[in-house]
Amino acid sequence: MNRRERLELEVSNIQSKIDNAPKDIPSHILDSWRKDIVSLEFELNNLVDGEEDNNY
Repeated sequence: MNRRERLELEVSNIQSKIDNAPKDIPSHILDSWRKDIVSLEFELNNLVDGEEDNNY
């Protein structure tokens, strides 16, 4: 699995956690997950072709 696929999977997993979070989950946890998504999407959008094939 290349770096792009791993980042996409992480974004998907976190988004799923947000979508399926219980109604009474503390807001700071949701905020943290949203910040994680923003960070991962930023990294994903800034990958260059050579970085995608590297195994981290």
